[in-house]
Amino acid sequence: MPKKFTVEDILSDELKREMNMDTATFAVIDNWDSVMNSVYQLPIEYAGYTNKVSEMKLLKEMIDRLSAADFDQVKRSESRKKQLAQFTKTLSMYYNVVFTVGRKKVGYGALIHFPKLKANPDRSGGIVLAAKITEEGGKHNATFERGKFDDFLSEVKPYVNLLGDLYRQSRKL
Repeated sequence: MPKKFTVEDILSDELKREMNMDTATFAVIDNWDSVMNSVYQLPIEYAGYTNKVSEMKLLKEMIDRLSAADFDQVKRSESRKKQLAQFTKTLSMYYNVVFTVGRKKVGYGALIHFPKLKANPDRSGGIVLAAKITEEGGKHNATFERGKFDDFLSEVKPYVNLLGDLYRQSRKL
């Protein structure tokens, strides 16, 4: 019987892939379309999404790390893929940032999921599942955090913009 993957498994695997970690333990998900199809097929449990996005510790860590420029290298990737044709009522976005400090890598990933889009998608509510993976000496540790929002434009977009601005600023250093 094949293993049932969770959203955390998928987010963790995608972040490990971005961190260039050993792929032998990955789920069979090889591109963003597969990731999004997997997310859409999984029942996302909303229990446990009690903190607001503004209370998320991992978000504050990313902002602090980018602000301090306390790293040797940084890279980010994002997917704001157009809606897949078969899914028109929901939307998901994925962002990650990977920092290298000497031989240590720290990666942050965030899946932003809108379970029910409003006529103006930017005003829709949803959830954020964030992951942090620290890898050093071939060993890694993963942690996850959940947050919710009622209005993407006012509660999440400012953080997306701030992180993007800090990332671009760090590239100029």
